[in-house]
Amino acid sequence: MRTVSPAVRRIRTIRWTTTAVFAATTALCLAVLVVIALRIDTTSRVRSLDAGLRSQASSLAEVIGYADGTFDLSWLDTTRDVRTAPVVGVVTPEEIAYAAPDQSALPADAELRRVLADLGSHPGVTVFVVPGVNGEEAHWAAASLLAASAHGVTTGAIVVVGGPLDGGAEHSRLALGLVVTAAALVVAAALLGHLVSGFAMRPAVRGLAEQERFLLEASHELRTPLTVLGVILDDAAHPGGAPDALVRARRQVDRLATVTSALLLRARASSGAAPVTLEPLHLGQLVEAAVAETGADVRLHTEPTVVSGNPELIAQAVRNLVDNAVRHGAPPIAVTVRDGAVEVTDGGPGIPPRLRRRIRRPGVSRGDGTGTGLAIVEWVARTHGGTLTLDDAPAGGLRARLTFDDGPHRPLMRRRPH
Repeated sequence: MRTVSPAVRRIRTIRWTTTAVFAATTALCLAVLVVIALRIDTTSRVRSLDAGLRSQASSLAEVIGYADGTFDLSWLDTTRDVRTAPVVGVVTPEEIAYAAPDQSALPADAELRRVLADLGSHPGVTVFVVPGVNGEEAHWAAASLLAASAHGVTTGAIVVVGGPLDGGAEHSRLALGLVVTAAALVVAAALLGHLVSGFAMRPAVRGLAEQERFLLEASHELRTPLTVLGVILDDAAHPGGAPDALVRARRQVDRLATVTSALLLRARASSGAAPVTLEPLHLGQLVEAAVAETGADVRLHTEPTVVSGNPELIAQAVRNLVDNAVRHGAPPIAVTVRDGAVEVTDGGPGIPPRLRRRIRRPGVSRGDGTGTGLAIVEWVARTHGGTLTLDDAPAGGLRARLTFDDGPHRPLMRRRPH
């Protein structure tokens, strides 16, 4: 199982944090909109109710006859079917002259006296709000019943209409619908934001992956020549060993330069900064030089073969195959060049067929290695339009076959003119 680097984990954390912040911001904005919408709905219903009650109270005041302290309430019974207010009452300073459906449905006596006093001073129509019987908010309208006296026209009584605020069920359904819709929008926005942030961060993740792969490959490729160079320098400390050590050290320095050049070339090609340049190569000679650089005990057989490729990358791939056979396989190790391909076989345990495709991925190893050797070879093969095949060697062990067949399209390649 491939481990995720800390840098990639940080980017993923940033992505999830961005998604959470985006979802929270969206939820807050939608919550504000829901509250505003519900308040607008409540205000609209209250205004509509108050206007209707005011109009009804004024109309009833016109049809109720009041003279000499007596009322003609016959019109109230005829208007019963067209009244929209559930409660109607006629109140004088001395008594409740009329109540429908009953007196208990009317506001409290103290509230009625207050309204009588207000309309007595300023005749007309007024609206007021008091708690209902069950604690719900009740809206009322009261209109003056005018009577002539020796002191002029005064408010002799009031007609009161009203009741609980209508539309509570519709308001609850509206609130539920708004909340459910807002929640769905938050989820949809969070998913969309997560996808968008993923697309936005993909180049950064890819760039980090390329950097980490380069560091991993550099440690893999430079480890062996640096180790050998250290051994050579130790040998040079012995009497008489300096001249030979200098020659061997020079070869390792040349190998380090070649390896470094190949690493940089692959990094530039993978990032698209520079294409891979191909040229005609004598594959046998190139493989001989690459095998010699490894210093491994290898049986080498080559046949004249010319391929179109990049010498630095092919040499790097051959060295990786040989090093892989030495590190994870067992003698005898043989390298064969024929028919435009390089075969490396060993007598080790091999690789189970179910793991042969997975083992080529970066970071996947069958031992204590870095898991980059075969991944580099696979990349070199694809870059040259060829393939890397892993199967069983004829005498047991693993056979790795690297071909360089020309492919129809290689965007990372550029032909070098003859």
